[in-house]
Amino acid sequence: MSNGTSLLHSCAAHETNSVHPIDGAFPEFLLAVLLALVSLAASVWLQRWWTKCALEEQLPTVLWTPRFVNYDPREEDGVDADQRHPKKQKMGSGSITNILPKMERLGGPYGMYATVYGVSTKVVHVGHPVPARAILAGNPASAATFAESGMEIKLGERRTNVVYHAVKGAMLWVRTPFLRLFSSPLSATNGRNKGASSRNGLTRRSSSLLAQTTGSTKNPAYDHFKNFSGEGVFTANGMDWKSKRASVLHCLVGQLNDAKLEVEVNRAADALLEGELNMIMQLASDEEGGAVRDVVPMLQRCTIGLIYRIITHDVASFAPCRDGEANGESNRIIDTTRGIATTSSPRSSATSLAAMDTSLAEKSTELNYKHHQTNIHHEKKHHNQTIESLLPNYLRSVTKIRMIILAQSRSIWYLLPRWMYRLFSPMYREEERTMGPIREFAQLACQNAREGSPLELLSKRASHSTKEGSDGERGVSQDLLDEAITLLFAGQDTSAATLSWTLHLLSLDPRRQEKLAQEVRSVLGDSDIDFTRDSDFVSKSMIAQMPYLDAVIKESMRLYPVAPFVVRKLTSDITIPPEVNIGNQNRMNGATTVTTAAGAKSSGATTLSSSTFACIWIYALHRNPKLWHSPDEFVPERWIDPELRKKDNGQEEPGAYIPFAMGPRNCLGRPLAQVVLRLLLARIIRKYIVVDPRYETLEARLDKNDVVDTKCLRKDMQAGFTVLPSNGLMLRFVERLDDV
Repeated sequence: MSNGTSLLHSCAAHETNSVHPIDGAFPEFLLAVLLALVSLAASVWLQRWWTKCALEEQLPTVLWTPRFVNYDPREEDGVDADQRHPKKQKMGSGSITNILPKMERLGGPYGMYATVYGVSTKVVHVGHPVPARAILAGNPASAATFAESGMEIKLGERRTNVVYHAVKGAMLWVRTPFLRLFSSPLSATNGRNKGASSRNGLTRRSSSLLAQTTGSTKNPAYDHFKNFSGEGVFTANGMDWKSKRASVLHCLVGQLNDAKLEVEVNRAADALLEGELNMIMQLASDEEGGAVRDVVPMLQRCTIGLIYRIITHDVASFAPCRDGEANGESNRIIDTTRGIATTSSPRSSATSLAAMDTSLAEKSTELNYKHHQTNIHHEKKHHNQTIESLLPNYLRSVTKIRMIILAQSRSIWYLLPRWMYRLFSPMYREEERTMGPIREFAQLACQNAREGSPLELLSKRASHSTKEGSDGERGVSQDLLDEAITLLFAGQDTSAATLSWTLHLLSLDPRRQEKLAQEVRSVLGDSDIDFTRDSDFVSKSMIAQMPYLDAVIKESMRLYPVAPFVVRKLTSDITIPPEVNIGNQNRMNGATTVTTAAGAKSSGATTLSSSTFACIWIYALHRNPKLWHSPDEFVPERWIDPELRKKDNGQEEPGAYIPFAMGPRNCLGRPLAQVVLRLLLARIIRKYIVVDPRYETLEARLDKNDVVDTKCLRKDMQAGFTVLPSNGLMLRFVERLDDV
C-alpha cells in the first residue's frame, strides 16, 4: 500500500515537474514580446517627437497620423452609397480646401509648414510661388546674393540623425527590421523600379546626376502609383524618364500637327453633340422642363475616344448609338471616323467643303472624311463590339483608382513595406480588381495601334521596346503597356475634369455664359464656313480670336486645377529667400528667386535640406489671397481686363499659376490640352445653353433685383489624385437659336 502511494506521489511529482517549465516559459515569452512592442512603440514615439522638435525650430510642424486601415471607394461617391450612409464620406475634400486656412493659422514663412510623416520623414507644405518654383524649377547649381546679416534657417537634418542613432543605440536589442516596419517606404526604392532600371541599363548614379540638374525628383514620392502606371513617363526617374519623355514628345506631340489635331477634336465634339447630347435633346420632349443628365460620364466618353484615336489611329466609336443606328437601319448613322451624324445625302459634305475657306490642310482634312466614310462603316463593327464591352468598366475603374491611390497614401499601409501592403491589405485586392479593366483596355489599344500611330512608333523605340512582360502574340512590352495606361488616363481624365468644372461654373453664371456664347458665335459666324449641323468645324486659328474663351478656361483651371498638388523629393539643399513686404501687399522678390548653396547665409532665408519631401499645393497657389483679388470668385475678366490684372500679383509672378505644374517634370501634354479644351468648349457653348436646375430653383425664389449668390451651389470636389465634381454634375442642355 505504501509502495502504491509512493508511486502515485512520484507520478504526480513527475507530471508537475514536466508541466511547470512550459507553464513558466509561456508567460515569459509573452512578457518578452510585450516589452519588445512597448520598446518599439517608445522608440518610434521618441523619433517622431525629436524630429518634430528639430523641425519646429524653423517651421511650424504637425504630426501626421494615418487616416485609413481599409478604404472602400463605393462608399465615397455613389447614389446608393449616399442613400445608405449620407454622412459616411470617408475621404472628402477637406484636406484640399482647408490647406490655406491651415497655412495662415500656423504662420510659417511663405505660409510653409512641416509634417513628420511616418517615423522621421520630413514633408514641407508649400502654397507660395517663391518656394514652389524653387523646388519645381530651381537649379541647385545657381546662386543668388542675399543680405549678409541675420541667420539662415535650415531644417535640422543632422540633429535628427543624431537623435535617431541615440535612440537606436539605447534600444539596441530592438532589431532594425522591426523599426523598418514602421518607417515610411518613401526612403526605399520600389522593387519594380529597380527592375526597370536594371533592364534599361541604368545605374543609381545616372538617376542622381539627372536629379542634380533640377534639385528635386519624383522618386520615391510616387512609388504608390506604380501598380497603376508602372514605369511610364509619369513615374519613371533618372535617365529612364528622360529617354521616355523624349520618346513620347517625339511620337505624340511631334507627330501630331495642328490640322490633324483639329480634325480629331472636331470628331470628338461631333460625337458628343450629335451623338449623346442629340439623343438627350430628343428625350427632353418627354421630360418636364427638359432632360437633366450627368455630364461627367459623357465628357469622359468623348475624351477617351479622342485620346484613343490620337494614340492608335484606330477607328472606333465611343458614343452610344440608338438601336436602329447600331444595326445600320437608319439613314442617319454615326460616322466613326469623323464622329458626327451624317445623312445618306452627300450634300452636307459638299457644302462644308465648298464653304470652308481656311487653309489647304484643313480642306484636305475635310476631304478625308468623305474618302473614309464608306470603309469606316464596315470596319467599325468588330472594334466597336470589343470597345463597347470594355469601355463602361474602364471608365468606372479609372474613376475609382484615383481615390484608391490617394487613400493608400493616407493609410497605415503607406508606412509599411510594399510586400505587407500586397499580402495583407484589402485595399490592394480592391486595387488589383480595379486595375483589371484598365490594363485590358490599354492592351487593346496597343494591339489595335496602326502603323504610324504614336503607340506603334513608341513600340519601335529603345525606351519602350523591351520584351519583358510581353503578351506573346503582339509582343507588347511592359514599358509600352505602362505608357498606354498613362496616356489614356491623362488624355481623358484631365480634359473631362476641366470641362466638367468649366461647364459647372458657367451654368451658375448665365451672364458670363452668354458673353462667351456671343464671342464664339460672332467669330464662327464671321468665318466663311457654312455652319450647318454637320459641318461645325472649328480650327485653332478661330479660337485664337476668342480671348474670353481663353480667359474662361484659365479661370476654371485656377479655381479647380485637375491635380490639386504635386510632390517632389529634394536632392540637394534649396535656399528660399526672405519675404519682402511692400505696403499691404506681400510681394515676392523675383530677382532673388531661389538658390541652393552650401553654407550660404541670408537674412531670414529658409533652407530646405536634401531628402525633404515638398508638397506643392497648386490649389493653394491659385487661391492665395496675397496673389489674387477675389480668389474664390469666378472672374474670367481678370485675365483680359488691364485694370483687373493690376490687382493680381499672381499673373505677374512665375509659379503662382501652374495648372500643368512647372519645371522639367511638368505636364508634357499641355500643348494638346490647350487646344482640346478650347475647341471642345467652343463647340459645346456655340450650340447649347448649359443650365443647372438648382440655379433655376434658387433664382425663382428671389426678386429680380436680388443678386444670386451661387457659392452655396458650388459642387464639392471628389478627392482623388485628380478631382472631379462629387456625385457627378447634373445639367440640362437647351439648344440655342441660330441668330447671334
